Amino acid sequence: MTTHEKIAALRTLMKERNLDAYLLPSGDAHASEYIAPYWKARPWFSGFTGSNGTVVITPTDVGLWTDGRYFIQAENQLQGSGIGLYKMEMPGVPKYREFLADKIPQGGKLGFDGRVVTVKDYRKICNALKDKAVTYAYNEDLIDLIWKDRPALPTEKAFEHELQFAGATAAEKLAAVREQMTKHDISAYLVTALDSIAWLANIRGRDISYTPVVYAYALITPDEAHLFISKDKIASFSTNLTAQGFTLHDYDKLTDYIKALPANGDLLFDPEKTNVLISDALPENIPVKKDLETDIITLLKAVKSPVELENTRNAYIKESVALVRLLKWLEEHPDISTLTEGDVARKITSLRQEQADFLEDGFTTIAAYMANAAQAHYSPGPVGSKLKPDGFLLVDTGGQYLDGTTDTTRTIVIGPISAEMKRNFTLVLKGHIAISQAVFPEGSSGVQLDSLARLALWEHGLDFRHGTGHGIGFCLGVHEGPQGISKRSKVALEPGMLLSNEPGFYKDGEYGIRTENIIAVEKRAETEYGVFFGFETLTYCPYDTAAIDVSLLTPAEIKYLNDYHAKTYEVLAPRLDEGEKEWLSNATQPLK
Repeated sequence: MTTHEKIAALRTLMKERNLDAYLLPSGDAHASEYIAPYWKARPWFSGFTGSNGTVVITPTDVGLWTDGRYFIQAENQLQGSGIGLYKMEMPGVPKYREFLADKIPQGGKLGFDGRVVTVKDYRKICNALKDKAVTYAYNEDLIDLIWKDRPALPTEKAFEHELQFAGATAAEKLAAVREQMTKHDISAYLVTALDSIAWLANIRGRDISYTPVVYAYALITPDEAHLFISKDKIASFSTNLTAQGFTLHDYDKLTDYIKALPANGDLLFDPEKTNVLISDALPENIPVKKDLETDIITLLKAVKSPVELENTRNAYIKESVALVRLLKWLEEHPDISTLTEGDVARKITSLRQEQADFLEDGFTTIAAYMANAAQAHYSPGPVGSKLKPDGFLLVDTGGQYLDGTTDTTRTIVIGPISAEMKRNFTLVLKGHIAISQAVFPEGSSGVQLDSLARLALWEHGLDFRHGTGHGIGFCLGVHEGPQGISKRSKVALEPGMLLSNEPGFYKDGEYGIRTENIIAVEKRAETEYGVFFGFETLTYCPYDTAAIDVSLLTPAEIKYLNDYHAKTYEVLAPRLDEGEKEWLSNATQPLK
């Protein structure tokens, strides 16, 4: 079916059900970032494949809302589809809820699949439409009626995340959760986020590409822990789960179970990860806890234990070895014009596969040559553009290892670059260094640090449209909250939290630059003015000094780069052969 045919078929169903609008968001029943093929209804319908997007369909209009990372991609993929692009947070662009409020008539009816709209988003929709006396129909998935070859739900087997990696047993994690439940007077805790359940039960799976999780729910009380999961997926280690304190149920039995929950006290669930159909199943007489700023497990797993941190350090050394081999391969390739972006993506995967305890890539590698890199989340596909011995190649890549999740970006010179490109690369690098060297008082959040990454760019009237840093999981999501470094990141940073440090610059139609390391929050000092934190850098991969305008750097910045490069060689050399050592030695020579 063409997109026009899909729109027509959906409008026919909407008319039969008296719907004035239909909402088609991204996501699955757990509000996951990456989702199984079964749940990719919005990409299937619209043709836009970015991770963030919401489609609104009315009898006369169809629009897609997405953020600045995807403006160029969305313009390209929506061309000729009949779907208009609404660039989120740009001047004059309404939010999709405002669009709905304008289009839906008084007493109108809005439809959507209640499995893929979170409680938080539903509340916002209801608030935006409160003056319209709108009714809602969300017990039917209309896309399922027109998507004839829809993929099945995943059936891959899950596996245990062994103690040497996890650092604590599931029983110990349950005890830590219950301690927080007692602290906040919570009698029942419903867990719907897949990474939280994987962390809690020390299980990993293959239900979603790039994120080793398994579709499941959990319900925890002071005395019981219920896990709702396909029993076939955990058959080989189900007795260990029960020994750790879990009672096992089929995945699709959650709503039946919670309908019968006794009203023994407050219940907690995360409205950002819990869908409308689940919240509807909760008995009305159970009070819901609303004063917690962040979900319990979200905070617990964000602060990595000493074992998790040590494992993650090891994962980054392995990943950095693979990256150095990739950079050497690119520099020494006899004819780079015979390579495509897809070749680069496949090469880093093959190099990563040589490392111990590797599971899979952590996301689709962004190998983006010149203008393609101006799309912050560009994907080359199997082939992509051909490389030329000219300009920049941006590589943003990462892997899932049993001992950690990795994410690194380097912008590489593969031919002559202009003075402007060299200047902008250096401005981005200055922001990257500023974050790396930041020292800040306890209680500080990412919103207070974000400007450090932008100051050098701002001085030249430049900026970038994404956050400076995201949290990162431990053999889980490459993007993990609640911590971050951005204009919205208000969660206090704590020792043990992992973040990315990735400022960038993007010139539409010409080139893109991004430089990314992963950093861990650590305690630096305690004085009469309080406790101060800083960052430990976990990534060891040389910056391309051919792109640096040294005249723009301060002596302190030059020292940082020289120290970082010396440490990179020291850490990686024992794992490299003689040719690789020689290459890395040349790549890490000190700047003058």
